[in-house]
Amino acid sequence: MKQQGEAAPVRLEKRLNNNAVLAVDSRGQEYVVFGNGISFDIKKNEIIPVDKIERIFFQKEKTLLQQLIEEIPQKYFDLACEIIEYIEGNLETELSNSIYITLMDHISFIRERAQKGMLPRNSMKWEISRYYQEEYKLSKKIVELLEDELDIQLNDDEAASIALHIVNAENDTGSVHDSMEMIHLVDDILQIICYQTRTKLDEENLNYQRLVTHIKFFVQRLYRKQRLGMKSPLYDMVVKEYPQAYEIAKKVKQFVEKKLNCKIDDEEITYLTVHIQLILKPDYSA
Repeated sequence: MKQQGEAAPVRLEKRLNNNAVLAVDSRGQEYVVFGNGISFDIKKNEIIPVDKIERIFFQKEKTLLQQLIEEIPQKYFDLACEIIEYIEGNLETELSNSIYITLMDHISFIRERAQKGMLPRNSMKWEISRYYQEEYKLSKKIVELLEDELDIQLNDDEAASIALHIVNAENDTGSVHDSMEMIHLVDDILQIICYQTRTKLDEENLNYQRLVTHIKFFVQRLYRKQRLGMKSPLYDMVVKEYPQAYEIAKKVKQFVEKKLNCKIDDEEITYLTVHIQLILKPDYSA
């Protein structure tokens, strides 16, 4: 686990489990603090050594996380932390703190659901497995780990559900619902491009993979209300040189602006046009 942010020296307020405690600083601000064996050899009100602190959770996540840790067995806590560390190591990225809450909660119920034959279907399995292939493949490995650790039988729907938690933590949108909406929008945009280009997009094609990656980040910027922040000198050239691709990009723009009630700038359309051109003319070299 990795430490999140900087905090003033904190004192032990309450032991949550072997590897998690409730801590408080000199201003009375409470935190949930993770660290391997952090609750050992320390008494209430003593300062927690900095080298024992691996991750700090501030107000946003603190209350929910504290409640969850107090409710679930230590085994599920440790398993969730191990899995998150595995995800971050394989994706080479640091995920939002939200995944500690969503994944820990998910794992705490998974054994009971599996034993009762109540594993839900994931209606977005196809979209997740297609547009978030790395996260989905990683989640299938996690499913194997959970099956071994909990002695249960899971399925690909479960892998898709775990992948959705990963995507949500990568996007840091704040809710799984927003991530689901983003995945739906990625699919809608790709369906528009597929229909307009009269092509069946090939998952093995490098230009297709580039297009999917671009659209995922495009949608992420829209939900975060981020702009590219630069005026592209390519816009006029792209409009002139790639009229068919530009018209398709405009259709995407009109659809998304209406759906999200937002304004998409010319810079976004420029780069989207270039990626659509790669689909129309595979021999085109950007």
